[in-house]
Amino acid sequence: MDKVIKTGVSFPKKLLEKFDNVIVEMGFASRSQAIQEAIRCFISLNSWRLLEEDVAGAILVHYSHEGHELEENLTDVQHHFMDIIPSTLHLHLSKEDCLLIIAVRGRASRVEELLRRLRSVGKLKQVTHLIMPTY
Repeated sequence: MDKVIKTGVSFPKKLLEKFDNVIVEMGFASRSQAIQEAIRCFISLNSWRLLEEDVAGAILVHYSHEGHELEENLTDVQHHFMDIIPSTLHLHLSKEDCLLIIAVRGRASRVEELLRRLRSVGKLKQVTHLIMPTY
């Protein structure tokens, strides 16, 4: 077994409360066990960025469509990445909220660039992704 290293982490109170609620619901034995699993998940979700290979996956963008500039900016960004975006899906979640699902396929560095550009367009509620190597 690997040597265990103790470390400290600071959390905003509400975030830690939500995390603790999920820990209880999922039946983890300890907060440390849950944090270790969260870190493993973070690594598996993001290790593709270290590759310079072809990847495929989806990017989910949750935003409020009240500001039409935001939708226009999101569309402008997508037009710069048509080489790696084979398809998109726009879902209306409520009167105010939309979910944009962007399918991607191409070089990892290009997908990373798209993610950076999407996150810079304005007040998005959340941007998440599931990207995997295509080998």
